[in-house]
Amino acid sequence: MTLNIFIIATLLVSPFVGATTAKQKLVVGFGEKLPPFVISDSNTGITVDIITSALTPLGYEIVPIYSPYTRRAKDYKNNKIDVLADINLNTANGNVLNGYISDESYVYENVAIALTKRQYNFTKIADLKNHSLISWPTAAIHLGEEYAKMAKANTQYYEVHDQSLQVKMLFSNKVDVIQMDKQSFDYYRSSLKDIDTAQSVDRFALFGKSPNGYLFKSKKVRDKFNLQLQKLKKSGEYSKIFEKYRHGN
Repeated sequence: MTLNIFIIATLLVSPFVGATTAKQKLVVGFGEKLPPFVISDSNTGITVDIITSALTPLGYEIVPIYSPYTRRAKDYKNNKIDVLADINLNTANGNVLNGYISDESYVYENVAIALTKRQYNFTKIADLKNHSLISWPTAAIHLGEEYAKMAKANTQYYEVHDQSLQVKMLFSNKVDVIQMDKQSFDYYRSSLKDIDTAQSVDRFALFGKSPNGYLFKSKKVRDKFNLQLQKLKKSGEYSKIFEKYRHGN
């Protein structure tokens, strides 16, 4: 009788134990610091939350790695990363990255931002070439030929890793223009405490929207992600992710 009880108990417990150890790890490469899309200190942010919310219910464990874009691309090529964030067809082809691109998952909308009191009226990218301008790393590569031409001709053009520095220098009157995603600007503007960010600004939509997604090594996982992404959108969870990070919350 005791032996039978032991066998039954083993059969009941074993499947449960197997289920808890069956999670498949996915190493995902994100940017180092890009709130509200990536907040590496807490392993959160719009980009992080989307893929985590989509694939965790399917038994995948998201293992985030944060690094500059060029390093992430290199690690992906060397099979150190399973999934690469911030990808569209142009960036994948431009960096010769093979894999399976997901459906559009989020959109960057880069804008030129200046203090209203300066009374600028930019209508084209070339208008920026005679003004001090701070942008984000590799912008001169990713934003197209017209932007690259302007950056090369502009002796006061700089790219910095810390985007909070862009916002601080704008409101400190140390730079004429900054160029960054409008959601990232709103995030920093509302969250920075050591500088007055109340001054009125003008935004110039010179660069267009930049749809992005994830590049997967596995077609099977990519397809699963696409299905889960649609479910997130239909359920309203997708919108809640964006709302969570609105205004620096």
